[in-house]
Amino acid sequence: MPQNKPFQLGINYPWLNYGWDFGDPPPGWAGVDVAAWRAKNRRDIVADLLQFAELGLFAVRWFVLADGTNYGFGDEAPQLVNDRWRAQPLPAAHPFHPQLFEDFVFLLETCSDLKLQLVPVLLDFHWAFPGEAVANTPVVKGGRADLIIDANKRGAFFDHVLEPLLDLSEKYRETIYAWELINEPEWCTNPRNLAPSQIPADDQQTVPLDLMRDFIADGVRRINARRAFRSTIGFAHRETIDEWDSAGLGVTLHQFHYYAQNKSKLPPHIFSDEYPCFVGEFASAHERDWPELKKQKRTQALTHRLNWLIEKGYPSAFIWSARGSDPATEWTQTKQVETLAFLRESGGNQIA
Repeated sequence: MPQNKPFQLGINYPWLNYGWDFGDPPPGWAGVDVAAWRAKNRRDIVADLLQFAELGLFAVRWFVLADGTNYGFGDEAPQLVNDRWRAQPLPAAHPFHPQLFEDFVFLLETCSDLKLQLVPVLLDFHWAFPGEAVANTPVVKGGRADLIIDANKRGAFFDHVLEPLLDLSEKYRETIYAWELINEPEWCTNPRNLAPSQIPADDQQTVPLDLMRDFIADGVRRINARRAFRSTIGFAHRETIDEWDSAGLGVTLHQFHYYAQNKSKLPPHIFSDEYPCFVGEFASAHERDWPELKKQKRTQALTHRLNWLIEKGYPSAFIWSARGSDPATEWTQTKQVETLAFLRESGGNQIA
């Protein structure tokens, strides 16, 4: 990492309700009083983000549409046609969009007030998985690969969703750390001959690699056109940055996730000051031992992992995750205390 550059620690706050945090909830899922449900969610969000700010964390990373749970219900949800899931972008005037934008502005305003930055993540890889119809509801989770694969549908989707979200973000440009198009696209992409040991082939990989790259290039171009914030893709593996040519796709802030996959070492930061790289996800402790820490007889404690990220030269990293339920990644009181002590000792995200 270049000298005199601060290391910044953020946290993944990926969702309260996966796939329906922004926009109206699926019919009946939030109870009878949707307004009361939304008001409670907003109180919880403010309380959680306030805690992050008081700890000294600099940013949160949050999935916006995720798997598309609330992006079209009933006849507007994906449909299984001849063994293939088909989906259509919602019309520009669809009532889903105003509530989506209102909820997003609430998040931007809250982060701005608390001096927290934000990494909004438009889609999760589950968006393109084969559809999963939820019994006795008008909901289909996933099944929306068409909006990635089909250039016309993709263009309409970007016009109706991404562009307005970017318009809103420009008004809070100091709040946006980076705009992320999709989380871990490798899991839903047919990689052909690339990195077979990293992502084993399976029937979830519904998007051909060349079309996923087209989707990324198109979305990143739209983000970069604003000149207000950086673009990023949340790659699951460091290798993908090179194999998919992240720089050639136009990405201006590279990103990968590190869970010591296949007992891999954490690679050093070799990127330029102009186009750096951050670690968008890492487990706070004990979820796959980091082999280099183990070899040095350091524990897998959060503080040791953070110091190793700094030693490797990364400008920022995001803990996985707040509201996590897995013992390896949950945001426990112990981890919060450890984070506070680390940031206080290091000057609160100002590590040279």
